[in-house]
Amino acid sequence: MRPPAAREGRARPLSTRTGRVAVSTRLRSAVCAALLVCAACRTPPAPLATYEGPSSFSLEPAPELFYLGAQDVVRVTVAGHPELSTPPDGTPLDERGALHLPIAGAIVLGGSSLAEAQTIATEAFAEHMLDPAVAVALEERRSTRFFVLGQIQHPGPHSMGGPRTALEALGEGGVFLNAADRSRVFLVRPRAGELEVHEFSAETPGVDGLVQVLPGDIVFVRRRGTQRFQEEFLPLLAPWQIALPLAGAAGAFD
Repeated sequence: MRPPAAREGRARPLSTRTGRVAVSTRLRSAVCAALLVCAACRTPPAPLATYEGPSSFSLEPAPELFYLGAQDVVRVTVAGHPELSTPPDGTPLDERGALHLPIAGAIVLGGSSLAEAQTIATEAFAEHMLDPAVAVALEERRSTRFFVLGQIQHPGPHSMGGPRTALEALGEGGVFLNAADRSRVFLVRPRAGELEVHEFSAETPGVDGLVQVLPGDIVFVRRRGTQRFQEEFLPLLAPWQIALPLAGAAGAFD
């Protein structure tokens, strides 16, 4: 039998190894925590909404998207009278929202729904012919536009052919650039002299990306990195002459 001292001597290295494992585990935990903190520090903060009223972001299309405006392309068809109709691909309304038609003259359709525009056109033709059958259709909506800016293939203004969700509007900008942060995309909306901001993900699309876009909205794809939003976002507005409320912009992108 070995002396007790020998047995005690063999037990010491095991205790030492156990202590080293515990220290190693704590060290790894500390390193992981430090890395998470550093990652959080490198992530730019989101823009903050400065508008404190009720949110205007909704899943329902806005009523104003269903009214005609300047430059909208409209097709008017008078049954049996192609010579009185617009071309098959339609005619744009002028800056006053008026459409110039044979015998009916200039009829103002801007600010009207399609149903109202059809009534206006029918009444205009009825002054010159008996019981005209008139149909009015919207071929292209140019009066309302939104913007897609940032790390996207085709930044700039885009026309709304009809209601658009935030994800659909983002798709109008083409593919993402390599530096794009797909996980946090922002819909910025000027309102009441301030800004509303809505965040959604293009990486894992959900219901947040189904909010409806309004004319003048800006879909912003930020760059991954350490820059502040104010430094990245505001310079993108100048080429498109987008005017944001200065007080709101300064507060939102601090």
